[in-house]
Amino acid sequence: MNLEYNIKYILSWVYHNVIQSDATGAIVRILILIGLVSLLVYREFILFILLCIVVISAEVFLGADAVTDADSVMKGLPSLVNVFPRRFVDKDELTTGISVYENDHHAEAAGREGFSIGIIKGDDSGVDHRRYNKFVEQDSRDFTDKYFSSKQCSIGNSAGGVTMFGSNELLGDSRTAQISGGIYNFAGKWVSNEPNDNAINGKRYTYFKECVYDPITRYNFRDFKKDVYNNINKDIINIQRCLNRFNTNILFDTQTDDAAGYSRRLTKLQDSTVKGALSSISYVSLIAGGNDKPAKFSNIQPLNRGNNADNASETTYSALLKKTISKSSEKQREIEIYGKVYGYRQRIDQILEMMRKQAKNDAANIDTINISEEVVEELRLILSYLAIIERTNAVILFEEKNGYYNTTNTEVTGGTNKLEPLSQTAGVGTIKGHNNIFRVPLLDDTYNTNDEKRYIYGITYYFDKVVSTTPYA
Repeated sequence: MNLEYNIKYILSWVYHNVIQSDATGAIVRILILIGLVSLLVYREFILFILLCIVVISAEVFLGADAVTDADSVMKGLPSLVNVFPRRFVDKDELTTGISVYENDHHAEAAGREGFSIGIIKGDDSGVDHRRYNKFVEQDSRDFTDKYFSSKQCSIGNSAGGVTMFGSNELLGDSRTAQISGGIYNFAGKWVSNEPNDNAINGKRYTYFKECVYDPITRYNFRDFKKDVYNNINKDIINIQRCLNRFNTNILFDTQTDDAAGYSRRLTKLQDSTVKGALSSISYVSLIAGGNDKPAKFSNIQPLNRGNNADNASETTYSALLKKTISKSSEKQREIEIYGKVYGYRQRIDQILEMMRKQAKNDAANIDTINISEEVVEELRLILSYLAIIERTNAVILFEEKNGYYNTTNTEVTGGTNKLEPLSQTAGVGTIKGHNNIFRVPLLDDTYNTNDEKRYIYGITYYFDKVVSTTPYA
């Protein structure tokens, strides 16, 4: 933390806690009253009148906000065209939706609850417009604990706010794998890949024409999605190494259900069962590593450290954004995806840091870490989004290697309206079973468009129907 930031922090604290406080205003008014009485006692009537004028003017002008009309300024007219009375609010009302604006012309973060301090600067480079204001990110908790009584001020991104560690809430039954029925009627259109007769071949042709040929014909997104996947892994976060840190099987299999009884809780404890009166409670480790404490401790290190470390950083991310901005097509969509993934990386590092603090940076204390259900939900959303990116890429590679689009295209142009059983020689295992994209919760389904979902989920459903329709065991 540099000297400039410390000075800005102190100045902002003085402004909000001294200059802007109610106590300071009361003291100033008392001193003014004493001055007015003193001038009357000593018969300094001229000075008394002048001071009254100053006080009345100050009350009038400080009690109003000026609004500048840019159009009037451009026309040479006075810029002060509207005056509205100042609105005073209680401190608790500050948590009802005031936007946070970072004082950087490259950065604006509106819509998050909290407060704004004009002298605090956000992203110094001006490249990442999603980077959070340092004051909000580092000091929000202390500020809100002291001044806000209605609720906690959120830190982080749309994935969720800071959650306090404590006893976990309950988790319910297994999640049922499903996707919106509006994408495609996979179950109603599916046929086996084994029989080779005209009736089945015709249905298979319809399925692949509607799930593979039509989406790709409208827009061939495959190269775009492969580039996005490779850029994310190289310059933002290595998805597979990140997922390897967590027990995603159990994480993706659970859902919050406050009405359920004590069943399964996600904690950082070793895999074990509580003895005694609550023997039905199963404690499951959310961090991968089994009973190997050093391995688990390695997995809660920052994403650029430990056994599953990657080489991505803020520098590589900024370079990727600069390269993306120079593109002429799809750059806006790319930037949005990259920004979201980078924000998720930052949040994962924050959560891992909280875990290390609980363990006091000692692997021997790894079993003492406990996380709340809010953090579990946050990790489920973040990691599921990353898993969808990875499995989307796997389906595209699988389809291209087996040439299903090309095969269907040949039948469409040939007018046969039939498709014989399809080969699965090129790595069907990469999209089946544990790798089935239906296993991933759709908490954030913004990565794929409807056409892309029809293609990705359609291919997966066709070759792995059983897993696609069956929840975790």
